[in-house]
Amino acid sequence: MNRHGYAFVGGSTQVARCVIRKGEWMRRWSTRLLSYLAVAGAAAMLAGVTFLLLTNWWVHRQGLRWRTYDALTEVPPREFAIVPGTGDHQGRVGDRLRNRLLAGLSLYRAHKVRAILVSGVGNRPEGGDEVSSARAWLLAHGVNPADLVIDRFGLRTLDTMQRAAKLFGVTSAVICTQAQHADRTLFLAHAAGIDAVGFKAQMREKLPNYEVRYETLKATLAFVDTYMLHRGPREPGPLPSPPSVAGAVAAAP
Repeated sequence: MNRHGYAFVGGSTQVARCVIRKGEWMRRWSTRLLSYLAVAGAAAMLAGVTFLLLTNWWVHRQGLRWRTYDALTEVPPREFAIVPGTGDHQGRVGDRLRNRLLAGLSLYRAHKVRAILVSGVGNRPEGGDEVSSARAWLLAHGVNPADLVIDRFGLRTLDTMQRAAKLFGVTSAVICTQAQHADRTLFLAHAAGIDAVGFKAQMREKLPNYEVRYETLKATLAFVDTYMLHRGPREPGPLPSPPSVAGAVAAAP
């Protein structure tokens, strides 16, 4: 205590000033940190959008290199017609899958292809899957059983094309799908080593907005899977028996 009786006044003032300075310093750095995070977030979002746009541009550009045909008479002959599934686990042949099957059937009847490969969700032993239903539909419309190849593990488009090339020995094909999927499907087919062109299946209903956005995302995923992750099919087996493939290819109409 000094002679005026204020021994702790000066010390308390200094402590208060230090607390105030520290609080101001923390507020300034908090503001700066938030600004940095906002800039980093905006940069990451811009980079993501740019990557999305560039990968979509590349996939569609590559897809456009291999023509997708509207007219049956213009389609060049190929070994197989590949009919990708739609992912229906209920075993229904909906409008979208039916139109793909009609496209494949038209190619088959016009002798544009020797055989039809149907790929999709079909790994249920009890049946009731889209591959079994698609096979029954094609048989009911006059396709020779020897000219049908069934892939029950085409869980996605990449799987369908990779398995077609590696397991079923497909080297050339006409892909039967709707226009909005054609470029991505052809991109994945050629990435698998298949000499493929497209044949547009009809699309009666208007594509919902969420499917347009989803297709954009799937094109980017196709790019990433092909060039960055080098992914193969989720189910690499089982291997087909030689007679099924050889019979389908050799049974030219």
